[in-house]
Amino acid sequence: MKKQILSLGTLACLAIAGCDNSLDNVKNQTSYNDDTYFTTPATISEALTAAYGLMLYEGLYSRDFYYLMDLTGNEAEADAPLLGDVLQLHDYSYAANHAQINDLWSTAYKMTFRSNLVIDKASKVVPASDAEKVKLAQYVSEAYFLKAYAEFLLVTLWGRVPIRKDYGENSEFYLSRSSVEDNWKQIESDLNNAISGLPVTYSATDLGRATKGAAIALLGKSYLFQKKYTEAAVQFELLTKAPYTYNLVSNIDELFTKSPVKNAETVFDIPHKAWGGWAEGSPYYMFGSQEGSGSGKNTLTGRAMEYGWNDWRNVFISDAAVKAFTYNDESGKVYVDPRAKNTFYGDKTSGGDVTYCDNCTGGAKPYPYAENGNGFRWRKYEPYEYKEKGELPQSDINSQVIRYADVLLMLSEAYTNSGKIADALPLINKVRTRSGAYAYTSLGTKEEAMKKIMLERQLELAGEQVRWFDLIRWGIAKQTLNAEKKAKYPTSSQSFFQDKHVLFPIPLTEKNTNPLVAKDITGEWN
Repeated sequence: MKKQILSLGTLACLAIAGCDNSLDNVKNQTSYNDDTYFTTPATISEALTAAYGLMLYEGLYSRDFYYLMDLTGNEAEADAPLLGDVLQLHDYSYAANHAQINDLWSTAYKMTFRSNLVIDKASKVVPASDAEKVKLAQYVSEAYFLKAYAEFLLVTLWGRVPIRKDYGENSEFYLSRSSVEDNWKQIESDLNNAISGLPVTYSATDLGRATKGAAIALLGKSYLFQKKYTEAAVQFELLTKAPYTYNLVSNIDELFTKSPVKNAETVFDIPHKAWGGWAEGSPYYMFGSQEGSGSGKNTLTGRAMEYGWNDWRNVFISDAAVKAFTYNDESGKVYVDPRAKNTFYGDKTSGGDVTYCDNCTGGAKPYPYAENGNGFRWRKYEPYEYKEKGELPQSDINSQVIRYADVLLMLSEAYTNSGKIADALPLINKVRTRSGAYAYTSLGTKEEAMKKIMLERQLELAGEQVRWFDLIRWGIAKQTLNAEKKAKYPTSSQSFFQDKHVLFPIPLTEKNTNPLVAKDITGEWN
């Protein structure tokens, strides 16, 4: 593992942090090192901000993560304007030198490094008051959460990866790959450390920080990936009762068509703010200048602009995703799920929304279905109910990482696989009926229940970067994705998804710099 090196400026002025245009107020900057600078709660807070800032770094939520997960999970398809390496994600032709895959790996390890720095340096700070002691403990717990989140991405996407347990290991230039089991143990340990010190809620000025509920949800999800269904259920159940007050918002549009206010459904999200002008840096910072763009206050995401049918239109919602919203109800009749209207623009037959700009000054306008290729375009995460065009990559619609509907569906999955199918039924129906879908009267057998849960997650969480992880976790990625591709391209001889694609390739940059990893790769892939 290549050693990560941070400058003071990098730590102090990142995407999420606000800071002066210069560090002139810091005396003798060059005399500082990591031991002499990180000695107060304020500087530990700066280091923690630097770790949070990586959520908007290359590979993650300013741009790349949407493409990585939506294209490989076949929820999005490439449109004509899409160029570059991201095109390879759609047909699984990517290799170890793929830019966005390399970036995600690098950013995940940067997050573990910066989190470890917070944990290590905070332990050496002598608090001046009880309030400072509490605040330092909170910072450490947040760092444990961020570290675990990065580790979760690494183990689920690459399998056996090196573990950076603590800051002291930074002097180890190379590390060998650890087993998947050891990676999960590390994640569980870090999340339990996070849970012990995180608050249940924050004041309005601190929204976006990791909460105790977020750590519990990620721990439950980690257990679910390991098929530890009883343990997963225990964690998810905690979030359904006091002191937690999570609930479903009345209309899912509250989360995905405008910048959401504080709401009961979000468990953990990435806050975004619309571009405020060049004083905040370039609106195009997501193309690689996250830590060198203006004053470093940019937190926008380019997702709406890049996916938007009335803007860059780089991708559209896949045919497979659209068709999933039409299925047979319990009587065998064809049924169109009402969540289609919240998810994509289309025609009446598909259930997609047929108007846009419903909240614009000039009033609603008909969606130009015939002018848009296959006709179906993303509505979720788009601002088109409030304005005609994005004009710049400046979306302030928060990226939902974990929300309560996801938690309820994961709990229903844990129950179903633990033989408690009856307990799963009301959870699924709560999610369905929120959007006006009919309630199931029965889930049937375990196999039938799981099929319903799989469909439910596909519909409810469409376009939220979970489909790929679900398909891999359920072990049905190859059969599902190849069937969808074959239906779309019936004359193609391409094999599309192969067995090796259940994991991303170990990045070329890692192979070239870490001989211990390079010698432990099968077939030049993973």
